[in-house]
Amino acid sequence: MPYSPSVPRGMLCALVTLVSSVGHADGIAIVGGSPRAIGRAGAATVGDDGGGALLINPAAMARRDTVRAEIGAAMIDDTVQWQYDRTGTTVAPLSVARAGSQLAPLGAAIAGVGDWIFGAGVMTAAVTDRSLPRPGDARGDLMAAYEYRYTGIGGSYRRDTLSLGVARRLGDSLALGIALGASRVRVTEHRRIWAGAGTTRWVGSQTDDVDLSFDASELFAPSAIAGLLYAPVDSQIELGASVGWARTVHLEGTAAGVGMATGPTVVNSFPPRASLDVRQPIAVRAGGRYVGDRVVAELDGDLWLATAGSGSTMWWIQGMQVVDPMQAPSELQQVPSRIAQHTHVALRTAVDVALIPGFLWVTGGYAFSTRGTPASRLSPSFGDLGGHTVGLGLDTTAGGVTVTLGWSRTWALRTWTPSELRVDNPYGTSGPVPTGTYDGSVDQVGVLIEAELGEH
Repeated sequence: MPYSPSVPRGMLCALVTLVSSVGHADGIAIVGGSPRAIGRAGAATVGDDGGGALLINPAAMARRDTVRAEIGAAMIDDTVQWQYDRTGTTVAPLSVARAGSQLAPLGAAIAGVGDWIFGAGVMTAAVTDRSLPRPGDARGDLMAAYEYRYTGIGGSYRRDTLSLGVARRLGDSLALGIALGASRVRVTEHRRIWAGAGTTRWVGSQTDDVDLSFDASELFAPSAIAGLLYAPVDSQIELGASVGWARTVHLEGTAAGVGMATGPTVVNSFPPRASLDVRQPIAVRAGGRYVGDRVVAELDGDLWLATAGSGSTMWWIQGMQVVDPMQAPSELQQVPSRIAQHTHVALRTAVDVALIPGFLWVTGGYAFSTRGTPASRLSPSFGDLGGHTVGLGLDTTAGGVTVTLGWSRTWALRTWTPSELRVDNPYGTSGPVPTGTYDGSVDQVGVLIEAELGEH
């Protein structure tokens, strides 16, 4: 498989690390890759031949047959904002996320043996972490400042993956590849439900709140990706495509709950347990790349096909009762999670320009992604707003070592829509959650170092 000498080693970029979310505008699908692609807004289906190819298009590893090692990391800051749709002239307070930045590391090694290229990597394939101010954080009128509390207060999703891949050259122009992954997935979620009687109290009275938190994980979640790369030796155009699958993640963990001082209480018959199934979409990617002497340009399209049941998820609980002084105890067996996904797409484009050929390249990219969460099921915890992404980066190469710096920002699609979510109540009486406006942004900064041994 040919390698263009006009492109410095390691310049062929990999996929954006998340996020999310909205970080990501890719939701909680498998969307990770090399931090190098942060500066290219994630355009990498064709151009990535490094560690990120193990999650995006393993066939691209066949572009080079040298021994390579990569290490890097990205910092991701996912900010979500929610504002209550208050009627009248009074302006509702703006609630802004308080979760800290998340680290997404990557390490990979790739080597060629004849027409076979083998790769192995450990990386964070998806990460998001959000937490709006919690009801206990402030003083004064709870209702005025925390209308979102039934919609969702906080949540995190992290997928750390070990991936093994192989690519095979078929002649001078075509390569096929496959990668198998095993991931550790962890999900946490902070929810509020209402446990009032409904006949003597109005739905949503803060004295009848029950505060719930969940923490669950799975140690072995398998995934697979198959891809192809078509790069004719007599053409400056390259084409690539891939399909990714991941098994439904079944998470097991703990639950905790506490009631209000003057309202319902939570009683545990034994240490409460919680479980959650999160379905994963089918990821389809395709793209093309132009390779010139001093300019490289790529255009990619991503499609995430949501599987049946992805629109809602449920926490299943054992060992927890809600006890209200005015009612009989109620076994708390299930609580809806705010994880919700549907089919969505992303378009990405990037350009690399040689400032000093063979030494310094500057990269830039733009991407647009539609919402990964149905608008009527958005939440501050896991709602994927999609949005516009702009990325900038630098690549410098000397002595077979490439150092890459990248930055990107995603501006979310500001969204207002009536919600289908409900004020969950173990006693049956319920109502819609308050409607609000969603906004936010995602900032990413990444660094990657690649060392290459031998000649192309």
